[in-house]
Amino acid sequence: MFRLFLTTCTAVVIAVSAMAQPSVQGMAPRFFIERIDVRGVHRVSSDLVTAETLLRNETEYGEEDLRAAAARLNRLPFVLSADFALGKGSDRGRYVLVINVQESNPFFFLLDARPTLTGDSRHSVDYDVDPSSESKDAALGFRWFVGGRGEVHAGATTRRDQKEFTTAYSAWVVGYTQYDLFGSGAFATLNLRLPFDSPAEGSLSPQLVVGVPLTANQTLTLDFEDTHFRKDKQQFLGVTFDRQDSERLLSLTWTYNTTNEPFLPTRGTIVRIAPVRTMRDRASFSFERPFQIPVPEAYAQHINGNGVDFAASRYWELSERVCLSAGLLAGWDEVDDRVHPQLRPSDIDWRPAYEVFRTGYSRSLRHASGQDRENGDSRIELDARVVARQRNVRQGADAFGSLPDNESSFQTSVNWARRSSWGMLRVGVGYAWGH
Repeated sequence: MFRLFLTTCTAVVIAVSAMAQPSVQGMAPRFFIERIDVRGVHRVSSDLVTAETLLRNETEYGEEDLRAAAARLNRLPFVLSADFALGKGSDRGRYVLVINVQESNPFFFLLDARPTLTGDSRHSVDYDVDPSSESKDAALGFRWFVGGRGEVHAGATTRRDQKEFTTAYSAWVVGYTQYDLFGSGAFATLNLRLPFDSPAEGSLSPQLVVGVPLTANQTLTLDFEDTHFRKDKQQFLGVTFDRQDSERLLSLTWTYNTTNEPFLPTRGTIVRIAPVRTMRDRASFSFERPFQIPVPEAYAQHINGNGVDFAASRYWELSERVCLSAGLLAGWDEVDDRVHPQLRPSDIDWRPAYEVFRTGYSRSLRHASGQDRENGDSRIELDARVVARQRNVRQGADAFGSLPDNESSFQTSVNWARRSSWGMLRVGVGYAWGH
């Protein structure tokens, strides 16, 4: 399985590299940009917008470079739309690049509400936040731009992914992002999260995200999260027990993205490959002496996982309003679950995996040009997925009880999606059946 994954990833990287090359060498016109003029910004600084294009003054660029820079700006969550135009420069053969920007509002939301109906309670069926999005979080909050290239944000966030051994949770969050670090186009985000729907009252939990653009379409992102769900003490029969529950996640993601929008893309390709390391530590007490006087016993549980997540989606714009899409999401992990002292028959060693093939159709309810386009987009979406999960237990199968080791299902949904300067909203309903 892992060898097949490596072969697939290699083929994808080769294909992506081929797509990134211009179709005609030496024939495309080039333009000497003597100055970049950013218009329409009020809260975001023009220096930040210029830096995010990865373009520089007094430099020559081809049409492909300018298209990639425009698409990069349009994928920023705080930009609703960005259009490029070339104006005359100070001399023949010199140009001014004019960028007209429409900003998003300081208040933002990213909400995905698509409940899935199923007649089998054994299946844990769910829809992720759309795979086109750079974020795995639902969010609600405010952002303020400070210091030219900095952003302060605060609000609430919800974390979800396809892994069975990680925790889905919601948290209050406050953070700061610095763009264009050292003039390189890189960014760094430091967040402090406070979980509020974990088993007990959580404590402040740091998150660090650092992204480095390799090209206008490729980014390497490091994400480290140290989340504390519980940290307290409890007394029982005069004995004090420490109770702790924390989870650490480290991932390094390579992303190739040529889509035209961060939340409702209608054309382009997005590919992600992300090695992931997770570490879950719990400490509490339990009663494990049947037919005897119950005596609490302290224990510690360590769940360590190593794996790779892969996602690829392609969007075809058939007309000004109609879009087709297809994609593949997959993940493979190795999980070691140990308890000390041993409270169950054996430790758990398993190799969970998932594969999701999806297709979609969407039609815009708005005009594709003019003022209506500047107000965002509203679309009806039809989505279908084939989902497969494998538990691949090597040791400790009894711990899973009667839950099926392998699951497969077919899922459909009908959604209404709305992107505006206020944020992204997707609501709908799905149905799943399978075994």
